[in-house]
Amino acid sequence: AKSLLQDAMAISGVDSYDLAECKMEYADVLLLQGNSWESMLYFSQVEKDFKEHPIGHEAKLRAAKISYYQGDFQWAQAQLETLKASTSKLIANNAMQLSLLITDNYNLDTSDIPMSIFASADLLHYQQKYDEAILKYDSILTLFSGHSLSDEIYMRKADIYLKNLNVEDALANYALVEENWGYDILADDALYKRAKIYDDIL
Repeated sequence: AKSLLQDAMAISGVDSYDLAECKMEYADVLLLQGNSWESMLYFSQVEKDFKEHPIGHEAKLRAAKISYYQGDFQWAQAQLETLKASTSKLIANNAMQLSLLITDNYNLDTSDIPMSIFASADLLHYQQKYDEAILKYDSILTLFSGHSLSDEIYMRKADIYLKNLNVEDALANYALVEENWGYDILADDALYKRAKIYDDIL
């Protein structure tokens, strides 16, 4: 994929939008391979070339996610704030979701260690290194028992189990969210996802 994209980007006179789409895909491949800085560079190029276009907003969102993965929460938050006004509902919603996650669980007055571990686990999750991601998520539950990220962790773990068709463990983790955080919005998501498992799989 990487070499095909490099060939595509090297075509002379390629349309600027097609080039931007190739750069987005290429940056994604780099991120999957763990090359965050080079990935950020390509996203930044697309953002600069298409400032007021949805693809530019998508590039900015992905660059903000890399900052989040790296634990630079303040910079990520600043980028996400501007994206909440994006004309694309999907981009605005995704920016809002990540922004709320940071706001709710990262407080400058307390230790940022749990949030940093969680963000690095999210990167492993994104890179499909599922076993490593679960170990990191679990380390927060062990070292920072009762942390505000706990319900998010059970949701993330359930999603991983579901991707790997481990239905019973997925159901158990969604149930934990419902039982312990019934007052929270994630409990609604957990309930819905459990229902979908029974409907679509069981």
